[in-house]
Amino acid sequence: MIDIHNHLLINVDDGPKSSEETFNLLNQVIAQGITDIIVTPHHHSGTYVTPASVVKQKLLEVESIIADNNLQINVHAGQEIRINDVLIDELRSGESLTLAGSNYILVEFSFTELREDVDEVFTDLRELGLTPIIAHPERCRPLVENEQILARLIKNGALAQVTAASVCGEFGSDLQENSLDLIEKGLIHIVASDAHHAEYRPFMSKEAFEIIGNELGQSYVEKMKQTAAAVLGKQQ
Repeated sequence: MIDIHNHLLINVDDGPKSSEETFNLLNQVIAQGITDIIVTPHHHSGTYVTPASVVKQKLLEVESIIADNNLQINVHAGQEIRINDVLIDELRSGESLTLAGSNYILVEFSFTELREDVDEVFTDLRELGLTPIIAHPERCRPLVENEQILARLIKNGALAQVTAASVCGEFGSDLQENSLDLIEKGLIHIVASDAHHAEYRPFMSKEAFEIIGNELGQSYVEKMKQTAAAVLGKQQ
């Protein structure tokens, strides 16, 4: 299993604050059956700015924890990029990262409002040969209130990623119901953990896939696992 969205870097955003907290998260990764994780610290989200150089430097700390404890986990660099005015320029300069050096980029919207130039920005991303993956649209009020916006972005080539905790009902039954509805309609393509802390925001992908399999069918589970694997160019 592959996780494309999580916060494991130490002291860069609202993720772990110590090596111990990251170690606890990594143990959860193993328990979940996840083999590869793409670390995606917040970039241009509120006060969090985590350029590529910082991501790569801080990723060495995670790799050191993995090596010191002989953990069977592969880690890759990425970012969760809040859509912003310099996104295209930073992708060209290398300050913003795709997911594990692939042609996929994890893009976050504000939870409360949607920029008017989203379609234009996504067109620019496609012209760079990139496929935007929309992070947790089930938690973005404008997309929840107007599902057709999400449908249009996907029709034009974007993908979307639901948070495992949303599927598990950790953010409320309404959000859980909406998440399953989006999956059933084909408006969600990947489940990811968005894990921040082993206790408060843990890895829950295994539990989410069990719910999806029971509620919608195993074919949805396999397809979403395959899509996540495709981000790394792997066979699931």
